[in-house]
Amino acid sequence: MVLARHSKSADGRHALAWTVSDPAVDWALLESDADAFYTKYDAKEIWVVDLSQTKRLGVLGGPGSYLRPGSHRTLSVAWGPMENGRRFALTAYDWKWGTDTLLLLDVSPDGVMQSPVGKLADDAVVANIKRTSRKLEGPIDTQYLLTGLPELGKKIGFFDAETVGLPFSSRNRKLDAPAASGVLVLKLAPGGSTPTASVVKIVPGAVTDDSFTDATRLARADKELNAVYASLRRQLAPAAQESLRTEQRAWIDHREQEADAAVREQGETDNPRIVRDRTRWKLTEERTAELRRKLKPGK
Repeated sequence: MVLARHSKSADGRHALAWTVSDPAVDWALLESDADAFYTKYDAKEIWVVDLSQTKRLGVLGGPGSYLRPGSHRTLSVAWGPMENGRRFALTAYDWKWGTDTLLLLDVSPDGVMQSPVGKLADDAVVANIKRTSRKLEGPIDTQYLLTGLPELGKKIGFFDAETVGLPFSSRNRKLDAPAASGVLVLKLAPGGSTPTASVVKIVPGAVTDDSFTDATRLARADKELNAVYASLRRQLAPAAQESLRTEQRAWIDHREQEADAAVREQGETDNPRIVRDRTRWKLTEERTAELRRKLKPGK
């Protein structure tokens, strides 16, 4: 068992994990030939695990419904807050066109109940597009953006233990153009055998600038780094400016090498682009903090 990247809950108790038949995994094969990878290693299941008990709570998708990951697919999860020993979570399985599978999990110490809620969400989004657009052409592909959602948030993420705001972005596949974006608010409830969800409302609006997306985090971090770098250069003598410039170029090369290494070492459920952007973002934040410490105050 290996934990899927960035799948731990905020309190570190729950996570997703994948299993393969051979611990000596050739990740380069996954990148070059995904079908050969799964044939060779017999990828089995994605588990929901309780790390505090070192316990498997269930199989994501249920027995016989294995969600096969691949080099261009991404598995993400958003965990809600604990309440009376249990919590809700949502998992999204994305591919190039959007979210392929959206599952609602009801997690307790004894196990996990789950139900697909993708059709419910998609139907609500399409209905909203029909109400607000004059003409709807072609299939609509929607991606629900779970990565980095706060466990407790005001506009996105879980508002409380049973209410969640899912940012989404939809495209018209025929026109290859944006169709809608916003936040889908769901009310969650435990059921007899499976949890249920109902649509509360859709709050329209652009979500591409929200700080939780990896690409936007990277763009903002790069902007901040450039500002701090420029401020520091202005404080230095010419010779020191040239030294800083050389150092910064070497750091940029190092950042790209680290991003390449992270992609090579990625878990089988991770999208290479997301892994690369996330690695660059974290290293950029570290570099910005390093340069900021060198700034002289008041200048």
